[in-house]
Amino acid sequence: MIKIELQQTDNVLSVINKIRETSDLNIELEIPEESVLFENILNLKLIQQQADKIEKSVTFVTQDEYGNVLIDILSGKDIELIPEEFADSGEYFDKKGFSLPKIKNPFGNLRLPGFSKIKKGIILIPLIIASLVGAFIYYGKTAPKAKVTITVGAQPYTRSITIKVKSGDETSTESMVLKGSVLTAIVQETSEIETTGTKIVGEKAEGEITFYNKTSSKIELDKGDTVKYKGKSEDLSYTLKDDVEIPESTPQDPLDPASPLIPGEAKVKIIAKDIGDDYNLDDGKSFEIEDYEKSDLEGKNKDKISGGSSEEVKIVTQEDMDKLSSQLKETSVKKAEESIRGKLGISQKLIEGSVKTSINSESFSAKVDDEKEKISLTQSTTGEALVYNENDLNKFIEDYFKNVIPEGHYMPDKDKKITVNILGQSASSVLNSTEADIQVTLSSIIIPDIKEDDVRENLKGKTNEEAKQYIDGLKNVESYEFNISPVVPFFSKVPINTQRIDVTLNKMYKGEAL
Repeated sequence: MIKIELQQTDNVLSVINKIRETSDLNIELEIPEESVLFENILNLKLIQQQADKIEKSVTFVTQDEYGNVLIDILSGKDIELIPEEFADSGEYFDKKGFSLPKIKNPFGNLRLPGFSKIKKGIILIPLIIASLVGAFIYYGKTAPKAKVTITVGAQPYTRSITIKVKSGDETSTESMVLKGSVLTAIVQETSEIETTGTKIVGEKAEGEITFYNKTSSKIELDKGDTVKYKGKSEDLSYTLKDDVEIPESTPQDPLDPASPLIPGEAKVKIIAKDIGDDYNLDDGKSFEIEDYEKSDLEGKNKDKISGGSSEEVKIVTQEDMDKLSSQLKETSVKKAEESIRGKLGISQKLIEGSVKTSINSESFSAKVDDEKEKISLTQSTTGEALVYNENDLNKFIEDYFKNVIPEGHYMPDKDKKITVNILGQSASSVLNSTEADIQVTLSSIIIPDIKEDDVRENLKGKTNEEAKQYIDGLKNVESYEFNISPVVPFFSKVPINTQRIDVTLNKMYKGEAL
């Protein structure tokens, strides 16, 4: 046997088509509650007849109480009337699983036999009673529907309050304090710039000179004494690299005092007082000694004085280091703030302007006067900022405003608009990484507090007049429409099943629906 699960809207034709399309000969039709097939027993009979014609066996199964009554009638089961002793107590239907008005049995304790044992004329009696029972079930559980449309007017609502966001404190609507926390980030940045200082560097020229002492006394010179070469444009100074003793001059002929004198000689190494190739000299140059006349003491170089050189190089200045530190600090502050924003949770909000940074350490690649064309700096910076949780703020707003909204009204969540403004640092407000004053503005509408579920619950089972009296008693209702359909004489009541009560709450603001 194959099972076919039907829909509430499946009619006789659609069911017959499903039976024909099924290859199985034994079919179980599972009919849902409140199916359109239960509107008339003829629907079931037509389905069974068509199944018989194509030689297929059909079994009807349902959870619908009225449907089971029709299926029992169709299958020829006995239809039992209500015994006299149970007619008013309700016990009989409780045992049978029905919640129906009691129909008193006009035949006393008479039990009607099954269809197979009675004549066709007598069959009408149980059919009529079963139809009445089904009518009660169908009307009470399926047929009637109630619809009510209530129109209420909304009003605008705007209010601003000042709240202090404070790290380490708990949220309190009494103290107007919102719990905050400090978010910390440490960043390390490196940058470099070209140096701006310059200096001349190079080598000093060196060589050897021979002193000629033309006096009759020996002359002693000390290391560091200055000798000069008088050039065409400037004098060039050199210093002695060692102490030197120059002997006195002697006669060319010791036996002839009037013979020419031979100057005493002594060699000594010299070095230029400054760098540069200007101090490089060819051989045969004449040098003078301070405090001595050239006619008494003179120096000459037999070989070249060489090795002097100079060039301009870039060096590190203090200004370079200060500039680099300042530039990198700007970058570090931005990076620290970006890092803090990157750490924000889904519901965390940053207090703009509360970011505070401090430099932990700086490491330069060179020091002042170092010969460098570029200097780099690695800077470690700590950033701190004040944040709050948006959920905490929403809860604060909810707790605070529930006590100030006019009685009998409520504020729809979807219409709430919360604006936060940072008040900044001033004489009356604070803004730093641990504490800040903010202004919170709530803009919304307020609507009379009428809940659709409450309306359904209070309407169920009421008569038409009782329902209207209830709606008329609701506060702040501008207008309403109410009806029950279909209209059945003597049974015009709101369904007990709240799912069959359609309640629409229209909110109007400035003549327009919200």
